[in-house]
Amino acid sequence: MLDAINIDLIQEFNMGGRTNLDRVVTYIPPEWKKELEEWGEEDERSVSWLVAKLIDKALKERREQKNEVVIGNR
Repeated sequence: MLDAINIDLIQEFNMGGRTNLDRVVTYIPPEWKKELEEWGEEDERSVSWLVAKLIDKALKERREQKNEVVIGNR
């Protein structure tokens, strides 16, 4: 399961469901969508929220790896 809600992500949302976030559209296999929907139901989250959290986590890990490479090359 995903960790606690990222405060940075929450701060991007405004009242009334409006958001300052950009939209990204992708195509995924039906079985991935079904699995994400089941996961979302279990955690009472939308598929969109889950995907945003997965992307956030992947980007943080990528940044950490890049920083390790830069530090290791010094």
